[in-house]
Amino acid sequence: MAAPASAAPMAASARGAGNVWLTMDFALTPSELAFQDEVRTWLEAHLVGEFAALRGKGGTGQEDIPFPLLIEWERELARGGWLRLGYPTELGGRECSIFEQVIFHMTYVESRAPGRIPKMGLTLAGPTIVAYGSSAQQQRFIPKILSGDEMWCQGYSEPNAGSDLANVQAKAVLDGDQWIINGQKVWTSLAQYADWCFVVCRTDPQSKRHNGLSY
Repeated sequence: MAAPASAAPMAASARGAGNVWLTMDFALTPSELAFQDEVRTWLEAHLVGEFAALRGKGGTGQEDIPFPLLIEWERELARGGWLRLGYPTELGGRECSIFEQVIFHMTYVESRAPGRIPKMGLTLAGPTIVAYGSSAQQQRFIPKILSGDEMWCQGYSEPNAGSDLANVQAKAVLDGDQWIINGQKVWTSLAQYADWCFVVCRTDPQSKRHNGLSY
């Protein structure tokens, strides 16, 4: 059985360059312990009512929770600020460290909170918009992603391009300041619930395979 993170300090050693032994301390700092307690306390307070029966359910390959209820749980997490962990403060995020984000997910699992919906907007579209989007795009899309009010799906697969995405044929042509997309996407998980879809398209019509694809 794994010891809780708040147990006695843990350390690991490894041989570094020049045969120098390095020691790494995995014990949580006081602020990290406080963050862990914040997560655990919030989950205990909010896995009640209609969400109480969700403990230990859901997850990849499971269909034991009605999807609309999972969406409501995601919005409950949003109201608690838990969708904003890794996002910059200027866009409404909390700018939590990577380790704090790990603590959140570990504590979430330890609390037997339900398996969550695929987070295409939160983990794929959102970070891409933060890194490469215009200020207008960031202001338009990021708040809705972090509030759980808009969901995204990914338009990758096509009839002749399943796992072989280098065979994508859908085309995108720049017309002024807009991309005109012409093609077909299939096997798009959760498309029936999504408000937006981000796609992989061929933006160079003369290209072959992975060359000339844009995301």
